[in-house]
This record gives sequence, structure tokens and C-alpha cells, in this order.
Amino acid sequence: MNSPLLRSLPTLIALVALVVLATVVGSTGGPAMDRVVTVALMNLVLVVGLWIFVGNSGVFSFGHVGFAAIGAYAGGLLTIPPEQKPLLIEGIPSVIAELHASAPVAVLAGGLLAALVALVLSFPLMRLNGLAAAMSLFAVLVIVNVVLSNWNQLTNGTGGISGIPATTTTGTALVWAIAAIAIAFVFQQTRWALRLRATREDEPAARAAGIGVLTERSAAFVLSAFVAGVAGALYGQFLGSITPGAFYLSLTFTTMVMLVVGGMRSLSGAVLGAIAMSFAAELLRQFGASVGKPSLRDLGLALIMVAILVIRPQGLLGERELDPRRFRRSERSGAARRWRPGRAGGSPLE
Repeated sequence: MNSPLLRSLPTLIALVALVVLATVVGSTGGPAMDRVVTVALMNLVLVVGLWIFVGNSGVFSFGHVGFAAIGAYAGGLLTIPPEQKPLLIEGIPSVIAELHASAPVAVLAGGLLAALVALVLSFPLMRLNGLAAAMSLFAVLVIVNVVLSNWNQLTNGTGGISGIPATTTTGTALVWAIAAIAIAFVFQQTRWALRLRATREDEPAARAAGIGVLTERSAAFVLSAFVAGVAGALYGQFLGSITPGAFYLSLTFTTMVMLVVGGMRSLSGAVLGAIAMSFAAELLRQFGASVGKPSLRDLGLALIMVAILVIRPQGLLGERELDPRRFRRSERSGAARRWRPGRAGGSPLE
């Protein structure tokens, strides 16, 4: 296998198998556990979308939940029956009220609208670096929240939108999760992503080598916004009702914890972090509810993140990717217990 994409294919297969296995095992616990699994899969889509930009560019983003909010509202408005929209949203424009689409088309439309907004924002924002970039992307999140909270004729303001058909099932979320992993995996192997990672490691050297930082970052930013928008649309079609507050600081914090714990520079880390921390968050929520302290969930997640950063600053997997071939070689040599994942891009450690 001479192609880097084909050489790294076992990593994609391992990630898909991991997600499918977690879904199957989790879905055997009854309706309540099935709901937790569905939420975990939607979280995975959002975290993978965030990783496409953050993991490849090295630029931290607090704004991607804003793109999820755009996808949620777009997907929700498209799936509500036209005759119900004027009853749910007073003064909604007739053009919007008449629009209707099936759930899968609405999910794609939510992702495309988020990508379009990201494309417009990419021209000024992708020129920034470091703290300036992080703060400007946080400003995007705030702006989206303010617009959604005050655009009464389209979003019903802080009251949110209800009556969205609840069409996101565990199977639906699993299909989109696999699709998100595949999108991120293929992009990771492209020349654009390779050049982008070069700017992440040493931007001045990359510029000197003729790498256009703006183009590569913009491409990753738009693609990641699309995946985040898809995640938002799935959330909306799962909950049945959405408010601006559902896509703000709390969800931003949760997705950041998942990405940091798993490893910001590894697609496998993003997947592992999303799955592990989704189940951990549910356990912490249940514990907090049992003792009458709901805030214990966020406190517990924060403590887990701090512990991981102290023990493993690069996250659980760091820059490495899961690679079953490494395990097979170690097993043949009698050293299976010393197996370590391969490095990012699918190349196993020697």
C-alpha cells in the first residue's frame, strides 16, 4: 500500500470498530442507556468537527458550538411542518415557513449553512494567531448566541423553537458519527492538512517554504464548521426543542474537555475522549442528581481535565493514532503488553 491513505486505513477501521462496539454494548442497557449512547455519538460528531480545525491548525477555537447552534436552528426549522411554523414562531417570514425537508436533508442543510457562515468569517479570522484567534472565535460564539436570542421572527428569541420532529435515533447518530470520522480521516491525509500541520509546528518556516496559511486554515475551518453544524442539527432533531442557551458555554466547556482529555492532535484521541467523557459526564450527572448537587457534573469534568493535563499534558493519546498492525507485530514478538498506538497519520512506532 503506497498511498498514505491506504497505509493509514487500519486506523480508520479501528476507530469505526471502536465506535460500533461502544454503541452495541451501551445500547444493551435499556432505553435510558440507549439515550446516553445517542448523546455520546452526537458529542463525538461535534468533537471530531472541532478537531478537524484545532487538531490540524493548532489554533484553539471556542466558537464551534456557535456553528452547532446554526445547524440546530436550520435543521429544526426545515423539519417542522409548514402549517405549524406560524403557530410556533410569531411573525416568521412566509418564505421560511414554506420551506420543508426530510430529516437527512435538513441535517445536511444545517451543516452547509454553518459552513457558509464559516467561509465568510474565515477571511478576517484565519489571519489571526494565538490568543487573538482564540478570543475572536469566542466572540463568534457570543455573537451567534446574541443573534439567536434576539431574532424573534426567525428563532423565537430566548423562548427557542419547539415542535421539531424527534428523528435522531441511535442508528442515525451512529451513521453520522462514522461519516464524521471518515471525513476527518480523509482530510487528515490530504496535502492541505499536511501543510496545515506544518504551520502548526512552525508557522514562519512554513511560510518561508511557500505554504499559504490562510488557504489551509480556511479550508479546515469551513469543513470543521460543516461537521459541527451537522452535530447541531442532530441535537435539535433529538431533543425536539432548542434554545440559544443549549448551545453556549456549558456545551463549549464539555466539548473542550472531551478534546483535551483524548488528545488535541490525534483523531483517535478526539474519538476516545468524546466516548469516554460522554459516559463519565452521565455518571457524574446521575451522582450529582442523587445528592442534590447538579453542578457536580461540571466540577467533576473540570477535575478530570486538570488531572489529565497534569499527568499527560498532551492528552491520553497525545499525537498518536490507534493502529491494529502495531498490536499484531507486538503479539508475534511476545510483547503485546508493551503495545503503543502508532503516531498521527497512521505510522506505527518502531
